Amino acid sequence: MLMRSRAARRPRQAPAADAPLRVLMPRGLARIAGESGIGAAIRHQRSAVRSLGHEVVTNPLRPFDVVHLNTPFPDTPLLARFAHLRRRPVLMWAHSTEDDFRDSFTGSNRLAPLFRRWIAHLYRLGDAVVTPSSYSKALISAPKYAITAPIHVLSNGVDTGYFRPDPSARQRLRDSLGLAPDAQVVVSVGMQTVRKGLLDWVEVARQMPEVTFVWFGHTDERLMTAAVVRALDGAPSNALFPGYVQPEQLREAYCGADAFCFLTQEETEGIVLWEALACGVPALVRGIPLYRDAMPDGVLTHQVAPDHPRFAQEVARTLTALLAGELEDLTEAGRRAAEEVDLSRVALMLQEIYDETGVRAHAAAAPVRGGA
Repeated sequence: MLMRSRAARRPRQAPAADAPLRVLMPRGLARIAGESGIGAAIRHQRSAVRSLGHEVVTNPLRPFDVVHLNTPFPDTPLLARFAHLRRRPVLMWAHSTEDDFRDSFTGSNRLAPLFRRWIAHLYRLGDAVVTPSSYSKALISAPKYAITAPIHVLSNGVDTGYFRPDPSARQRLRDSLGLAPDAQVVVSVGMQTVRKGLLDWVEVARQMPEVTFVWFGHTDERLMTAAVVRALDGAPSNALFPGYVQPEQLREAYCGADAFCFLTQEETEGIVLWEALACGVPALVRGIPLYRDAMPDGVLTHQVAPDHPRFAQEVARTLTALLAGELEDLTEAGRRAAEEVDLSRVALMLQEIYDETGVRAHAAAAPVRGGA
């Protein structure tokens, strides 16, 4: 999971040994992504940077030694060029691909080729590109992205000290939902989009009326496709949509649920799945290439083939068996796998990327006028 590219790299000045760095992680338009997976990844990076003894800087007008850029927003190329003018390395995080942009919002399929050209332009501005999985690295390594900088694979990670099993959460979750103590609860997390599997998830809930399905996450209704609006409006009464919740509530949901059902159609990693596995909840996922290869069926997760002719029905059948205890218990294996991408391990790999990219501490200079 934490493998890095061994592609040839341009020689750079060696970093100062053990010198703390000032790592620029600008707020800017990145604030818009606060409730998304990218927002979670940025928070994880901040934690990793600080655990290494480095300083997180949010104002680009203050001195910095390296910049992390995570979002595909218009201020990203400006920040990259500003860093280059100051002769500071740019680490560009490749969270997005053309593939996972599709089936997200109204018009996203028509815009997908343009989006790919835009993010390829952004990624080419990086002195190094960091992407969360070998799968996403393979996608952005395609000629149509034309990336020549080194591409590193580094998981977004999970805080396994925070997301950990808690059997006492079972009753608290049911109390919060107004359910009986013995009610079976299945959760999922993500934006309300076709790509995240919402349509299939609602259909599975319809086929299992005796189980309560809870989807955590929010999407502005103005961005929803007509199919998603219809699915939400026509969802059965056992399908609940509490919206976006804070990490504390999400942890309670993972720990108190009987299963995590993640039917996403495309991911570059999926932080929420790592969180669920870290909490020891059984996971059933769509067997997309990423999970088929990285989290094999029957090893870390239970999976349903994405091309199954009766996909929702097969998910319902498999989920019923999982809730009945008829499938192998993979929770300990899932927890161990999550520990392999704990933020402490991710931080060490991030330091290696800094070293290989030639990031070094510079003497503090006077901030640009206007800096705070």
